[in-house]
Amino acid sequence: MSSSFVIIIIAIIAIIIIITIIIIIVIAIIVVIIVVIIIIIVVIIIIIIVIEIIVIIINAIIFAVVIVIIIVIASLLLSSSFVIIIAIIIFIAIIIIVAVVVIIIIAIIIVAVVIIIIANIILIVFIIVVIVVDVIVIVIIIIIIIIIIIIIIIIIIINE
Repeated sequence: MSSSFVIIIIAIIAIIIIITIIIIIVIAIIVVIIVVIIIIIVVIIIIIIVIEIIVIIINAIIFAVVIVIIIVIASLLLSSSFVIIIAIIIFIAIIIIVAVVVIIIIAIIIVAVVIIIIANIILIVFIIVVIVVDVIVIVIIIIIIIIIIIIIIIIIIINE
């Protein structure tokens, strides 16, 4: 009777260990998936930001070229004093546009950095939670195994 009971207990311990290993593997897979998703999101954000900056720079260059063409045409058609006034106005406009472009680029970069930092914080917190859960599960299983071993020893002592 006692030997069959011991076999049952050992089987239970084996099942608990297998379940624990499965749980740890599942948690590890989930962590990897979440890490990959966060990395993909960060990469997409960076790509979008780079595209945005390139688009802004291209628009600024196109605008500058158009303004230069306007100045050249105006200088050919109009009197010199009028051209100087137009040139000054356009120069001020270019400075304002460049300032706005720079501010937009800086704002985009700041937002990107904040998003990346938040993503990393979430990732770190999630990893810590997973590690804590793993440790708790392992500790519980060790306690259960110790209790079962103690019960087996007690049963063996009683039978003898």
